[in-house]
Amino acid sequence: MSDSLRTTVLPRRVAAGAGAYWRRYLRRCEFVVALAALAGLWHAVSVAVNNRTLVPPPLVVLDAWFHLWGDELPGDIVASLVHLGIGYGAGVATGLLLALVAARFRVVEAVIDPFIEVLRPIGAIAWIPIAILMFGIGRGVPVFLIFYAAIFPVFINTLAGIKKVDSKLLQAAEMLGASRRMIVTHVVMPASLPLVLAGARLSLGVAWMAMVAAELTGADSGLGWRIFWYQEFFAMDKVMAVILTVGLLGYVFDTLLRWMQARI
Repeated sequence: MSDSLRTTVLPRRVAAGAGAYWRRYLRRCEFVVALAALAGLWHAVSVAVNNRTLVPPPLVVLDAWFHLWGDELPGDIVASLVHLGIGYGAGVATGLLLALVAARFRVVEAVIDPFIEVLRPIGAIAWIPIAILMFGIGRGVPVFLIFYAAIFPVFINTLAGIKKVDSKLLQAAEMLGASRRMIVTHVVMPASLPLVLAGARLSLGVAWMAMVAAELTGADSGLGWRIFWYQEFFAMDKVMAVILTVGLLGYVFDTLLRWMQARI
């Protein structure tokens, strides 16, 4: 590399590296500033209401949160993750399978689509009374509602992703003698993966909300159930601590999926 080219390229690389560093730094700062603003607003509301029992200050909630880690909170987190793992995993798998079948057979899409469009606007929370009658109070209610909530975004995004796959890629794979299974696994799914992950991320958000709502009313374990339990005793500091945990876990899961999306 000549001296003139080196003096041009190296500063650009340094500048690009510095730019990426500052972008990551600013993103972290934005998160910290947002948390600080939320804590400040929370404290202001607590002072304005002037009722520490009804609206406990942030430091009181933080103290309760640390105490709960040595008590019920870990078990409640595990229970909620079990509900989420079963329901979300089954919902995503079902949505993927339905999308693959609908993309392969147009008649299946014509049959499924009306059901999807009718059921999709009905929030999972609306099914809580029926779910309680079907499964009783316990694990079945949150698992069913999470499953229901997770299907639709995955199905819609996966089907859209499959339809956007370049037909020339499919024709090239067929000309090379690829089987239907190989085309699906090596061409269709990799090409549609960005939209599939976007659907999985949307599904996780609605499934997480459905989980909390279901546990509030139709479960005997989990974070939502614990919120209801503490509310019965008017322990609002613990209620807010569990709500904080729900928000933080949701943020962690969403960040993980965004990280996966960024690497595709």
